[in-house]
Amino acid sequence: MADRAAREHDHFTLTRNGRPHAVIVSVAEWESPQETLELLADPEMRADLVEAAAAEASGDVTTEEEMAAIMAARLGKASA
Repeated sequence: MADRAAREHDHFTLTRNGRPHAVIVSVAEWESPQETLELLADPEMRADLVEAAAAEASGDVTTEEEMAAIMAARLGKASA
């Protein structure tokens, strides 16, 4: 069961007397929400996330193409 949970990123609920008692999950499945909770527990990080969401909502973002052009220009200047 543990091997399958790790291999397939699956989870299993163990019961006792027909009621959920424990859960077996892969390490990756466990770490992801733990990292999210750590980020949300940090007031500065929470503020950064709110700011980023507001920027995205207002369209104040850099597209992939724009970022590629910026990086190409920087790399060109660095090698010149």
